[in-house]
Amino acid sequence: MLPATFLQRLAHQVNRQSTRNTWVLRRVFQPEATPVGQIQKNPNDFHDYQKYEVVEFETQKAAGPIKVILLQDVEGIGHQFDVVSVDRTLARKDLLLSRKAVYASPFDLKYYADMKTRMAEELASRIRIPYELKVVGRDLQKLVVPIKVNMENKWKIDTKLVKSSLRQMGVFVKENTIHLGPKEISGPNFDIEAKIFRFYVVVNQQYIVPMLGRITHISVDESKQILSPSMTTPRDEELKRYSIRKEFPLFSKTPDFAEDFPVFEHMQEHAPLTAQ
Repeated sequence: MLPATFLQRLAHQVNRQSTRNTWVLRRVFQPEATPVGQIQKNPNDFHDYQKYEVVEFETQKAAGPIKVILLQDVEGIGHQFDVVSVDRTLARKDLLLSRKAVYASPFDLKYYADMKTRMAEELASRIRIPYELKVVGRDLQKLVVPIKVNMENKWKIDTKLVKSSLRQMGVFVKENTIHLGPKEISGPNFDIEAKIFRFYVVVNQQYIVPMLGRITHISVDESKQILSPSMTTPRDEELKRYSIRKEFPLFSKTPDFAEDFPVFEHMQEHAPLTAQ
């Protein structure tokens, strides 16, 4: 059996071999410049010229990012053939191992630049949703917006009511970006308490996000309050009960979804049933 001290030394040596140990040194005493036409003296022949001081020790600072070429679209990082700087750990443990990217070597830079030129027409035809829009869409679709209505006075669900309900949840949108269905929902009507309904929010006139609202009757009289289900994402069975299908956001390369665009009707016909 090997002694513990030997194993400790071996482990220490292995750790040293797996880390970067680059030292940047400079001479304490710089040799004098050799006059023109004379033979240069060997600095190592003089004891003072063999003294060095440490300028930098590489292991004391982070290695920094590295450049890679993406071989496919990687969400939040870039598109196929983009040259990007990424964290070394991410590159080595994910992008390079999974062949999502390669090192940006001189050979590969030229090779994939030529390939990008040959595929220019195909790349231009792809639907590429900006990452920021995807993040906004996912956050909005997680919400089931409680639409609070009065159980004693008449009301009708309109864009102004939906806008104020969204604002209570920390979502600030313009009223003309909210699109409701053609069928009016009004009350008081306790038969539709906790009813879920579909509406849409348009982001940047390019991205239509399907959202859900849930009707909640309220009153200033606490004795009349109704206990409604929690505002969690409804299951597919609950959506079917209200004739609502599961939809995903719709993206347009150009700002086609202006204020007068029939968003609700368009989504009923063309809403993606799978993520784009």
